[in-house]
Amino acid sequence: MQHANAYQESKRYAIESLSKGEVVVKLFEEAEKQVKMGIILIEKDSFAKAYNCIAKAQKIITSLNLSLDMQYPISMELNQMYSFIFDKLGEANASRDIQLLQSIMALIVDLKDSFKEAEKMSNPLKSR
Repeated sequence: MQHANAYQESKRYAIESLSKGEVVVKLFEEAEKQVKMGIILIEKDSFAKAYNCIAKAQKIITSLNLSLDMQYPISMELNQMYSFIFDKLGEANASRDIQLLQSIMALIVDLKDSFKEAEKMSNPLKSR
């Protein structure tokens, strides 16, 4: 029991010590993971579980969208991109469209990579 508490505490500290950019990258990584899992589960005819994974990815995209600071022009573009991803995830989830999910996942990966690169550029001394 005590080991579990220590693990949870160290995990919480690790998350709290991340920069905002690193948190965004982690969220994209989790969205990517959920879409991948959704694809695998659709292929295995586990539709209820696939639905839940894709819905989790939608929640992550919604969180990213809600975190935007709309005073910056890039936020307007990201808002449109996140809305597009959210809508397409819903469409793919309803139709169990693996090709559409793969296309959306590619978009999520591109965004993740862009934010990862931006984080490196804004924080060159951090060795992560």
